Amino acid sequence: MEFDELIKRLNAVADAGLFYGKDVFDIERYHEIKAILPQLLKHSTTLTKEELTDLFRPNNSYPTPMIDVRAFIQNEEKEILFVRDKMQGDWALPGGYGEIGFTPSENLLKELKEEAGVSGEIERLLAIFDTDKWQPQGKQYYKFVFKCKALSIDFLENSETSETKFIKRSELTNLSVKRTTMSQLSLLEKLSKTGKQYID
Repeated sequence: MEFDELIKRLNAVADAGLFYGKDVFDIERYHEIKAILPQLLKHSTTLTKEELTDLFRPNNSYPTPMIDVRAFIQNEEKEILFVRDKMQGDWALPGGYGEIGFTPSENLLKELKEEAGVSGEIERLLAIFDTDKWQPQGKQYYKFVFKCKALSIDFLENSETSETKFIKRSELTNLSVKRTTMSQLSLLEKLSKTGKQYID
């Protein structure tokens, strides 16, 4: 593991100890570990200030990776559907966090409609990516990417996205690499053609 990954793992172990711990002395030790970790990261880290704040925020549940769902949609010209983030101005595959009360596929169809104005149909699961392997950041995500078909598109600018557009991967600029990297897009294109599936 890289240094940042070791710190995140140690933080998760401390959070789990605080969640399950009963012995008062063990609880004190876990709190001490939590206090020491930010000091270690002052010396060497690739994490941003915001990611560090989020990482060490008190946690009242068992630490576990978050879920992210994304749609991979291509048109007849093999262009990929992207949405432009309203705040950052970068491009990403439509999708978002997994929400309580929805299955992964229900969540994705909901996100497609809200973000991209797409009434869609899920064809199959293309990949499950682990962000710690592809694009390490403050939190670890399991990213479910589904191959989808757009039945209709009626985009309206909304609170999250300012634009939706089909773009060739080779012509894409300003990609939101924390959501999806170019390497992942390349792999998704291959998986879409071959009928294969990738799981980290």
